[in-house]
Amino acid sequence: MTYGGSAAHAFEFEKFRVREIDVAAVDVVRASDLIGQLAANARGAYVTVTGAHGIVEAVRNEQVRGAHQQASMVVPDGMPLVWLGRLLGFNSIGRVYGPDLMSCIFSRKELRQLRHFFYGSTPDVVSKLTAALVSRFGEFNFVGAYSYPIRPLGFVEDESILSRIRELKPHFVWVGLSTPKQEVWLHMHMQKIGSGVGIGVGAAFDLLSGAIPQAPRWVQRSGFEWLFRLAMEPRRLFKRYFFVIPQFLYFMAETLISRWGNRMATTVTLKPPK
Repeated sequence: MTYGGSAAHAFEFEKFRVREIDVAAVDVVRASDLIGQLAANARGAYVTVTGAHGIVEAVRNEQVRGAHQQASMVVPDGMPLVWLGRLLGFNSIGRVYGPDLMSCIFSRKELRQLRHFFYGSTPDVVSKLTAALVSRFGEFNFVGAYSYPIRPLGFVEDESILSRIRELKPHFVWVGLSTPKQEVWLHMHMQKIGSGVGIGVGAAFDLLSGAIPQAPRWVQRSGFEWLFRLAMEPRRLFKRYFFVIPQFLYFMAETLISRWGNRMATTVTLKPPK
C-alpha cells in the first residue's frame, strides 16, 4: 500500500472493514512506527484517529466517508472498535488514543527532531501543550501553529494559511479540531500542503495541555470514557453519544454477523443431488 500519492516506500498493516471504512488492526506503538514512516517520506498524507463517532458520521455523510476512505490509515480510537477487531481475530489490536499517540511519537527523539506544526484550538492551549510536551519528553522541533476561528464542516482554508504551512515544510501537521471536521479538513488540504503527514487528534490538545481532565486509565480501558466525557461536557456531547452508541452497536453486530456468516459458508460442502 502506498500513501499520499507519493513515490515513498510502501507500508503494510492488517485491517478490517466496518461498513465502507477500513480500520487498521494496530496498537499505538505500531501506529507510531507507521506514522513515523509517513512523516519522513510522505508528501501530504493523512491519518484519521477514529472511534465509534467517526464511523457513524462516515456512514451518514458522504464527505466524511470519502475523507476516511482516502486516508493512508484509519486507526482505532475507542475500545468498541478494539473489541470488534479482537472478535474478528486481530489479537494484536489496541486502542490508538489521540493523547497516547502524540505521547508515543514525542517520546522518540528521532521523531521530535522532525518538524511539527499544530493546527487548531486556541493560542493559550497550544502554548500550554508545547510546554507540557517539552516538560515530559524534552525539546522538539516546533515550527509553528495556527489557531482557527470556528467554522463549519467542509470549510475551505484560506490560501495564505496553507501557504504559510507549506513554507514551513512540516513533517507532522497535528490537527486538533473535532470529528468529523478534522477528517474533512485533512482530506481537503493535506495534498495542498504537500509535505509530511497530517493527524487528526481531536481533543488531545486540550487533554495533554491540561485544559480539560482526562478520564482515569481504568475508565478508558472499560469502554466508558464516553460517560466520563459526557459528565464533563453534557450540553455539547449529550446528543452525540445518545445517537452514536446505538448506531455503532448496530454496525458492530452487522460486521460480526457478516464475517461469521462468510466463514460458515466457506466451511459448508454441499453434496450434489443423486
